[in-house]
Amino acid sequence: MAQEFSLSLVPHSRTHATITFIGICMEITPEFISRVTTLSLGLPWSKDEKPIGQAPKKKFFQNNETPVEDKNGIRRASIPYPWDEVSYQIKKYISCEGRYNIVYGYHFRILHELRYGMDTPTPQKLSIPYFLLQSLIDSKIKVKAWNLD
Repeated sequence: MAQEFSLSLVPHSRTHATITFIGICMEITPEFISRVTTLSLGLPWSKDEKPIGQAPKKKFFQNNETPVEDKNGIRRASIPYPWDEVSYQIKKYISCEGRYNIVYGYHFRILHELRYGMDTPTPQKLSIPYFLLQSLIDSKIKVKAWNLD
């Protein structure tokens, strides 16, 4: 069912897609996701904006926490609980990625938001609806590629 849902998504831009699933046609935008989930819109962001992801990576860890660097990111085992598990869930179910043992800079943008977001002024908050839409679009591309194999 998830595969059928993903394959029926038609991206029109980075902020707009349509989906026809079980006979229902919907326009999917960050605003739509915001209304459905009651999450604020905030700033759009994607993993392609890697320099933006580096500052939250550095700020994510508190003084008593020591990250273990890997050539590509931070080892998930060195991330404090429950954020190690949160990063795993984000990669597995939202951004649909593998390589669960390493947390990359762009993941720290959403982890930082989840850990410290209540202290962030609303105009600077990450747009979780935008992030979710990007993940849906990226998942559609991945599922389509898997089906071609």
